[in-house]
Amino acid sequence: MRLTQFRARNLRCFDALDMQPSDGVNVICGDNASGKTSVLEAIFLLGRGQSFRGGPLSAIDRHGGSPFVLRGRLEDDHGLAHQIGMARVSGGLDFKLDGNINSSRFDLVSALPLQIIDPNLHRLLEQGPKYRRYFLDWGVFHVEHGFFSAWRNYRRALRQRNHALRKRQPISLITAWDNELEQTALTIDDCRRRYVERLASMLPSTVMRILGEDAPTLGYYPGWRESEGFMGALKASMERDRRAGYTHVGPHRADLKIDVDGVRARVRVSRGQQKVFAAALLLTQAHTLKQAQGVTPILLIDDLAAELSTHYQRALMNEVVALQSQCFITYLDAALVPDRIAANRMFLVEHGAIRNMS
Repeated sequence: MRLTQFRARNLRCFDALDMQPSDGVNVICGDNASGKTSVLEAIFLLGRGQSFRGGPLSAIDRHGGSPFVLRGRLEDDHGLAHQIGMARVSGGLDFKLDGNINSSRFDLVSALPLQIIDPNLHRLLEQGPKYRRYFLDWGVFHVEHGFFSAWRNYRRALRQRNHALRKRQPISLITAWDNELEQTALTIDDCRRRYVERLASMLPSTVMRILGEDAPTLGYYPGWRESEGFMGALKASMERDRRAGYTHVGPHRADLKIDVDGVRARVRVSRGQQKVFAAALLLTQAHTLKQAQGVTPILLIDDLAAELSTHYQRALMNEVVALQSQCFITYLDAALVPDRIAANRMFLVEHGAIRNMS
């Protein structure tokens, strides 16, 4: 997958942002607070429909300007071209893929697979399960074709069940959704388990190349006690659900357990090493997608030098180059760019504009 043209209007510090990236590594240089990360954020927005920075969408608009608009031209791994776009409108976002005004966010996610490696990468290991579910489900979405429809139907049934719980409706109206929850939950669980097996089989070699040591082990918690089965766990949780007004068990409570030497990685390794492990997981995801679907995701790398030694930076970039993925990477100064990638296209961000340096 390659982004051959990218345009943004009214985004953060940019009135207009226009790029024609190379197929390989694209280096984005600029001073602190110049807008380097905003370039990556704009590309990420186009491929995920949301920002990796968090906060309200209105905060992404250029101060005093109109709502932001993003446009891109893609070329997939089969050489087919696609037009992709999104814009912030009153009440949310509009998406468009190949001229279809009825496109959804998930059409864009499917069309533009991308991953980001940024200074907050440690959250994948250090913080709550939602980060690991998000990581996991992005990969499952692209690799397991039965996942999305099951996930969508599960979320719909879960919303209805939780509504019945909040309204203190009779048990018969609450449990009316349980069969659909079970059917979709088991499909989601099967898809996730197969995907975790794929990751676990490829992770050791990636970690060995980057860290030169044994890989962390991956464990999967489905969101309920397996000994009870899904329906048994749902019934056992009924009184607790009724008191709280929401459903406590199910795929929406799943977690990916990442251990090193039998101990949670967030406890066992340093912040810097957590970032390396997390980066290895993301790159393994990229390899998995390429192996399973023949699709190479775009990589966004922000401030690679943050808390990482030169050795780890070099090892990670070796993996990026070996993946043969289009990559966008930020550096504070062009002089810091390693020799092996300095010959690729370079951009300079300054004074609310971006220009090609190569």
